[in-house]
Amino acid sequence: MAKAPEGMDCEVSDQTDTEAAGHPQPLITVITPCLNAIATIAENLLSVLAAREALKRDGWLLEHLIIDGGSDDGTTELVAEYADRYSFCRWIANIRGGPYAAMNAGLEQASGHYTHVLNSDDLLLDSAGYAAFLQEGHRKGAKVLITSIGYFRRPDRQLKSLWLVNPVPMNTSEWKQQLLRGLHYPHPGFIAETELYRDEAFDEKYSLSADYKLMQKLLLGPARPETTLLYTQPLVAMAEGGATGSWRAILKGWKQLTAINQELGIQASSAKRYWKKARRRLLPLAEKIMIEKLEGCER
Repeated sequence: MAKAPEGMDCEVSDQTDTEAAGHPQPLITVITPCLNAIATIAENLLSVLAAREALKRDGWLLEHLIIDGGSDDGTTELVAEYADRYSFCRWIANIRGGPYAAMNAGLEQASGHYTHVLNSDDLLLDSAGYAAFLQEGHRKGAKVLITSIGYFRRPDRQLKSLWLVNPVPMNTSEWKQQLLRGLHYPHPGFIAETELYRDEAFDEKYSLSADYKLMQKLLLGPARPETTLLYTQPLVAMAEGGATGSWRAILKGWKQLTAINQELGIQASSAKRYWKKARRRLLPLAEKIMIEKLEGCER
């Protein structure tokens, strides 16, 4: 049986969340879909636990839903032990159909005012900043919150690059036109009111790009500049690679993005988004070739 990793024995209050919080509804539901994630999910859990403690100090609840797709590497045992220890965490096992099916299953169960999908190999970077951002969004009546993200590659957790979001134009027509011309945001940094998220849900026929469609539909539809809050510093770290990182996935994702753009009337090339993914794969290869050439010259 997998054991909880070092760090999960951190001291937390003996009070139940309901007793400790000043607000009965969780401010945020974090949904983590996972499948055979034993190598990475502990860091994810610890980062969400830190955010929960930061919110709890201000009287707010956090709910963490872990949706497992049928892991057989020890992930379920680790998550079960974690959920037994912490009442704010619940897990649902054996949700088949891929990550978007797991996300939709989480949306059905989410009770938070906001919902945030955080994949099992991704992390929250700044628990205090994350908690403050959520509270500011709630105080201002924001329906959508978006934060910049950083990219890292294990085992080195140093950020390699950033996806920085710019402030939203306060003119609704101008912003919608930018979205129709291809402006989009990082899904790991996307947070929305749970009812909005649940009403739209993920279109599971787009196995690699359903998150893009959901975000664009919400932003082109009910979202408005005055109810959208952005945080320009990265609060989330996304692991490079994953389901959309292979060459085959890049090609498939490009085709799906093209179809989604046509469906939503977005006049933008899908190649721009997937060129970034291709470039991130090419750069390590180019560095390796360069090192090999230099080593050859030294011989």
